Amino acid sequence: MNLKAYRFDFLLYTCNYIIAVFPSARFRHFFYRHAMKITMAKSAHLLSGTWLDTRGNLIIGENSTINQRCRLDNRGGIEIGKNVSISPEVHIISADHDVQHPQCIGREAKVVIEDFVFIGSRATILPGVRVGKGAVVAACACVTKNVPAYSIVAGIPARVIKQRNPNFDYSSEYVRHFF
Repeated sequence: MNLKAYRFDFLLYTCNYIIAVFPSARFRHFFYRHAMKITMAKSAHLLSGTWLDTRGNLIIGENSTINQRCRLDNRGGIEIGKNVSISPEVHIISADHDVQHPQCIGREAKVVIEDFVFIGSRATILPGVRVGKGAVVAACACVTKNVPAYSIVAGIPARVIKQRNPNFDYSSEYVRHFF
């Protein structure tokens, strides 16, 4: 392994085992923006324990909150819109392996989460998925396909169970200084 690879691994280790649990949101956000090259609005928040898989490839919109212990596999790219609430222990995966390929090669596909989405605890969003505006993903759901706007999905695999009232106007701004 070369020096560049060691430096990158050390950066990821520092990010995920030291910075992610550092008791100052302001310091963590500074590190994420500058060292990890994440594009995030000033009003966006990543709470403690967030796990990243690479530098960059992550955009977080205004007033969006990623709660504790979330896994953001940003290798294929993740785009999170405005006023998005992501509950604790959610996994957003943008890379996997083609198990049908003889070498089980890796592949990447961007995940897009549009504005005003709510994702419940321990849900998993798989590569290439788009979660439409105002949609709700129930706790523990596994989202394998695109979610239409204003839909509520649940289950494994996630399926539409209801429609959300599209008449809302709120800000999901959520500030926790030491979490």
